[in-house]
Parts: sequence; structure tokens; C-alpha cells
Amino acid sequence: MKISSVVFALLTRALLGDWCSAINVTITPYPFTVAQEGQNITLSCVVSQRRRNAALPVVKWTFLPAGTDRPEDELLIARVNMRKARFYGNYTKSFTWPKLKLTVVKQGKIFDLVILNVSEGDRGLYMCRVQEFKKHQDRWKASSNCTAATELR
Repeated sequence: MKISSVVFALLTRALLGDWCSAINVTITPYPFTVAQEGQNITLSCVVSQRRRNAALPVVKWTFLPAGTDRPEDELLIARVNMRKARFYGNYTKSFTWPKLKLTVVKQGKIFDLVILNVSEGDRGLYMCRVQEFKKHQDRWKASSNCTAATELR
């Protein structure tokens, strides 16, 4: 899994490089981080460079568990849409207590994902996907996309 996750992250970055020309998305720590069981860890998704003035970002945090390599196994953690609402996806519904926390540190720029009380099941690839939407003829259309990833070991 470790090799395939890193390969997936590098391929994602290479293949989506053209789409990332309007915005730049980075995750820290990158390309991986190590956490002991029981620790809390913060992953930061930073959106920078060339953001269009009239465009609004939609940010999605997703998770690919360790030991899985198929894109269809990817789970939605959280989403911040154009109206700043937060929606927690299928990954977070499996917990009976708060396990993850999404914090918008700086609107449109920094989106922190805090993983509380890290356990073996939290290990895998975390991805931050950013799409910018711009209004065109009274409809919202995606104008640019970018993805960054890091692995929790």
C-alpha cells in the first residue's frame, strides 16, 4: 500500500498538472506523515496562486484507506461548498463520536482537517480536491480543478 499510495499521489499530481494552472493546491505535511495511535493530527489544504476574483471554491477532503488502491473505494470526508456550508460524507457517518473536524482557517485559502485520536483505520491517502466555479450566463460552471494528496502512515 505504501508504494501504491505514493504512486497514486504522484500520478494524480502529474495527470492533473494541466488542470492546476489556474490554482495551486498543496497539503502539509507532504508526501506523508507518521502519527502514533491516540494522537491528533492536522492536515492543511492550502489554496493559492492565480485564483480568479469572481470564482468561488468548492473543497472536498476524501480518503482512500490503506490496503485499497481502487478509486471507487475512495470515501468523502467533508466538503465546503460555494455558500460555505460543510457536508460530512460517508466516511464520517461510520463513527459514533466526533472523529474528524474541518476548520476553515482562512476562507477560500486554508482548510484544515483534524483527525482526532488516530487509529489504525485512519491510515491511508488523504486528498484535497479544489474546484473553482464561476457564474456564466446565470449558471455556475467549473472553471478550474486541482488535487493534492498526502499519506498517513
